[in-house]
Order: sequence, then C-alpha cells, then structure tokens
Amino acid sequence: MQLNNRRHLFIAFSLLITLALNAIVAFFNIKRLDNNGQAVARIYTILGQLEELVVLTDDLETEERAFVATGDELALEPFRITEQKLSTTLQRLAETNDNAPTSSDFKALKRAIQNRLDRTRLVIETRRDEGTKAARAISLSKATIDETNKIRNFVTLVESRHQDTLQERSDESTQSAQDATRTFWIASGANICLLLFISRLLWRAARQNAQLEDAFANLKRAESMRDTLSAMLVHDLRTPLTTLLGPLHMLQDGSMGPLDQAQREIVAMSQTSGERLLELINELLDISKLEAGEMRIVRRKFEVSPFIQLATREVVRLESINAPHISIDVQPHCTVNGDHDLLLRVLINLLGNALKFNSLNGHVTISATLNDQETLFCVADNGEGIPTDDLAKIFDKFGQVETRKAGRKLSTGLGLTFCKLAVEAHGGRIWVESEVGTGSRFQFTIPNFEKSDIK
Repeated sequence: MQLNNRRHLFIAFSLLITLALNAIVAFFNIKRLDNNGQAVARIYTILGQLEELVVLTDDLETEERAFVATGDELALEPFRITEQKLSTTLQRLAETNDNAPTSSDFKALKRAIQNRLDRTRLVIETRRDEGTKAARAISLSKATIDETNKIRNFVTLVESRHQDTLQERSDESTQSAQDATRTFWIASGANICLLLFISRLLWRAARQNAQLEDAFANLKRAESMRDTLSAMLVHDLRTPLTTLLGPLHMLQDGSMGPLDQAQREIVAMSQTSGERLLELINELLDISKLEAGEMRIVRRKFEVSPFIQLATREVVRLESINAPHISIDVQPHCTVNGDHDLLLRVLINLLGNALKFNSLNGHVTISATLNDQETLFCVADNGEGIPTDDLAKIFDKFGQVETRKAGRKLSTGLGLTFCKLAVEAHGGRIWVESEVGTGSRFQFTIPNFEKSDIK
C-alpha cells in the first residue's frame, strides 16, 4: 500500500513536472510571438517613414525646378514646408528606431538629406543672383542628381534589410507555432484541463502566425503598388508637369513678350489642360491617402447656407458654362461638423456632375437638413438619369455611365470615388437614387459627432 502511494506520488510529481515544463515552453512561445508582433509593427512604422522621406525628396526636387522656372518667391513656400517635414520625419524615425541616433545608417541618411537640401539652397541663391540658366545647370547637374539618388538608394538598402528581418520574424513565428503544437500533444495526455489551456495557447499562436504571414504578404503587395504609383505620378508626371506650367503661366501673363491672338489661345488651352492633368494627379494622390487612412480630417462646425452658395459659385466659375437653374433649400440654422475644404470638394463634384448631365433648361436643387444625429445633403437634377445597371459602379474609379444620347458613355472619372471616400472618412455615407428620363438624387450624410465619440 505504501509502495503504491509512493508510486502514485512519483507519477503525480512526474506529471506535475511535465505539465510545468510544457507550460513554461508554451509561455515562452507566446511571449516570442508577442515580441515578434511588436517588432513587426515597429518595422512597418520605420518603412513608412523611409517611404515618406523618398516622397518628400521628390517634392523637394519638384519645388526646386518650379522656382528655377518661375523665379517667383512665393514658390519657395512649399520648399520651406517640405524642409520642415523632412526634419520632422527624421526626428520621428529617430524616436521609432531606438538605435537610429547612433547608427551609421541613420547618420548617413541624415547627411545625404542635408546635402540635398544644401544643393537646393544653392540652386535658389543661383536663380536669384545669376538667373534661370545658371540655376538650371546646377539643378540638373550630375552632382545634384547623385545626391538625390543617394537618398533613394540608401532607403532601398535599409528597406531591404528590414524585409529580411520581417522574414526572420515570420520563420520564428512558424517555429513557435510548431513548438506550441508539440506542447499541446504532450500536455493532452496529462490532464484535460491542461488540454484546454494548451488549445488556447495553440489558437493564439496560430492566429498570430497567420496575422504575421498575412501582414508580410500584404506589405509586399502594398509596397509594390505604392512604389509603382508613386514613381509614376510623383516623379514622372508631377515634376515635369509643374515645370511646364511655370513657363506657360509666364507666356500667358506676357512676362516673355506679347503674343498674338492665336498664340494666346494655344497657350491658354495648354495651360488649362496642364492644370486639369495636375488636378487629376493630385486627386489620385488624395484618393490614395483616403484609402490608406492617412488623410487628416480637420473638423469644425460651420453654417451650411453660405457653404452651399460658395460651392455653387465655384462650380459655375470652373465649368464656364451657362448653368441650368439652381435652387437652394436649406433648413434654417442648419450646420455641419466636418472638414470644410474636403466637404466643399465633395459638393463641387456632385454639383458639377449634375450640371454636366443636364440640359440648359434643366433644374438642379441643392438641399440640406439637420437632425440630432447628422446633416443630410442632397443634390437633385431633372437630367437624363442613370441606368439601373450603372448605379452599382457609379462610385468606382474611372467608372462609366451610358447616356441616352446615341448611347454615349461618359466617364465619371475620380470625382465620385473621392466623394465616397471623403464622406466615409467623416463616418458618413453616400448613395444615389436615379431613374432614366427623370433625373438623379445624390445624397450624403455627415454625423454631428467624431468617430471617437462612438462608444
């Protein structure tokens, strides 16, 4: 009997030791997964800051060439803003990466950016003292281009190192999940309660491992798309386009000598087309920011009636057409709590579409009402209307709707996509009701509270 008791005690002690060891292994696996999650989050932040440095460097190049082309001191204001943003981003990078202030990588990056800023200041002083030709020679010189490329190449190198670290973290997470699985099978033979505990650990390990793998895959895809879009829009389009618009503006205002009527019309046409293309590029970038949640919403409370009147005047001026009859119906003392400039662009887009798809004898009504929860805006017209099949894609990028006039397809461009993202960024919603031959009603709501106020 005593022998059996000793044996039972020995077995119980052995099981206890086994369970304790399994628990310790499981604990360290979960801790390693948590550490990996924190490390990955920090790496994402660093990669985002590095990408921001590249974009700011491209902006610096754009603003430098714009000043070289125009010589307008007002054109230096964006340069000063970009200079401040570079300093702020470097400071945030130093705070995010604990070793950044002392690492050779960070010092080299900071030195490269400072050298590029010095080149820009040299170009500015040369433009002031010696004129366009001398400044352009410095701006386009191999030394200036090399300084810019140093920043890009250095950021690419650092990003590559962080990608390797992400892969290592993913492999560690996979190994942790395998260890947790072994722990589960060992512990399941000891105690059913421990089985439930290990199951929970395994579930957490598997979930975090899946999250890390998904995040790594999404990061690769997002970086590829972002790099392609940024390179195409910011560098290949916006930089030369901004440089082109400067001389066109000088030709238009007569700074480079008088033009005859035909020449003025050609220059005006070119300038208008260039400004529209630049607006499209900027709208694409704004949409990208809204989709990524990077657009800062500055909420404030303002009156709706003068806000709608301002939007109406802007649309009539921009479209340069004889607009159909426009009526405004706003509830007395109606206010809205939102980003004034962002919502103004939304209303201008909706009103502009209502004018485009209407006849000169048509009628457009803009109304707004306020309740305890939200402000409701409505832009209604009695134009051609939208076919039912097209309503589902009306807010898609570069969506097209077919009109009744000879079956023509008219592009809605990016305006409605921007409207949808801007309204949703406020926590509101946007929708359309339409019937062919009767007209359309575009409506959107803006909550009277911040998203953070929702409990």
